[in-house]
Amino acid sequence: MQVYRELPVITNQARRRPAELVGIVSVTEEWTVAIHRARAQEIIAAEDAFVLDAGTGMYLNAILLDLPLAPKVSPSLRRQAQEAAQGEPNPRRAARAKELELAGAGGRGSIWEGELLYATTIVYLRPERHAVDAAIEERSRRIILNGLREAERLADMVAAGTSVSPQVMDSVGVRELIGHLSGTLPLQQAQDLIATRTRRLARRQLRWFDKLARSLQGRARITVVQSAQDQKDLHNMHDIIGI
Repeated sequence: MQVYRELPVITNQARRRPAELVGIVSVTEEWTVAIHRARAQEIIAAEDAFVLDAGTGMYLNAILLDLPLAPKVSPSLRRQAQEAAQGEPNPRRAARAKELELAGAGGRGSIWEGELLYATTIVYLRPERHAVDAAIEERSRRIILNGLREAERLADMVAAGTSVSPQVMDSVGVRELIGHLSGTLPLQQAQDLIATRTRRLARRQLRWFDKLARSLQGRARITVVQSAQDQKDLHNMHDIIGI
């Protein structure tokens, strides 16, 4: 989500060093894994070495590993898959599997088993759960305090008939602040919902990066950093630690 230039606060874009894929497109544009990988590869091709500040796990896998990406599906095909997945234990996963089946994208292979495209060193910052939750609470508070103007701008764009990307409108922070602006959510409830959604996202990300670290054992240099002191020491190298 940090690619969207209109959302510097809500998507936490502040950093001490330049980043090539931050604040580069409008919220009116769709951003996909395939677009992200292609743009990253253009940048990487001109460099001898590069740093990835990882965000969403799938985006990281797509850059590091030689793996085929699923084709883009039409809205009608997606609706058909979602209807077919109703009643499944995990409807989101079932819908995704169904839409790939309908699109004829079966047999693509595992997203974990592709060959590494680059000589890779991973520094995996994995704080304890209480530290993650505390960071999430603070970040949610900052979004509420400083992100309202960004949400107001999005609301004005939509009211004027501008088509804003659905993934932006449903993203963490945007959905809740828009709900507050529409009068359906008190501000404190919006903050609580932002924290809740972010905690869920963090749990999924931790599981993803745990699996990635396991799958790359023997293929990449991997350092897992868990203690607060070690993370504090690394803060001199990285812009933002944690959430």
